[in-house]
Amino acid sequence: MSYAAKHIHERAAVPKYLEVLPELPKTAIGKVFKPDLRRLAIIRTYDAALAEAGISARVARVIEDKKRGLVAQLQKSGPVAESAVASLLGQFSTPWEWAA
Repeated sequence: MSYAAKHIHERAAVPKYLEVLPELPKTAIGKVFKPDLRRLAIIRTYDAALAEAGISARVARVIEDKKRGLVAQLQKSGPVAESAVASLLGQFSTPWEWAA
């Protein structure tokens, strides 16, 4: 991260997070499959926000909905105030719902 901050001169281009994956998700023809990368980012971001707020829930999976796009499905691991989750995750653009 410090190397990137030092060598990337445009402030907006400096990464906020860096993750090393064993392999990038690819399509059948070998291109990088960006929806899988978006799913990983949604899981990481939502789980971190929920943990920081002390809410007993986590992302169980991220599904593709034809009308809403990628949707995070949450799973409760204890008592949860639904209004707190709605308030916290309402700041993000990706929709969420409770897993069945």
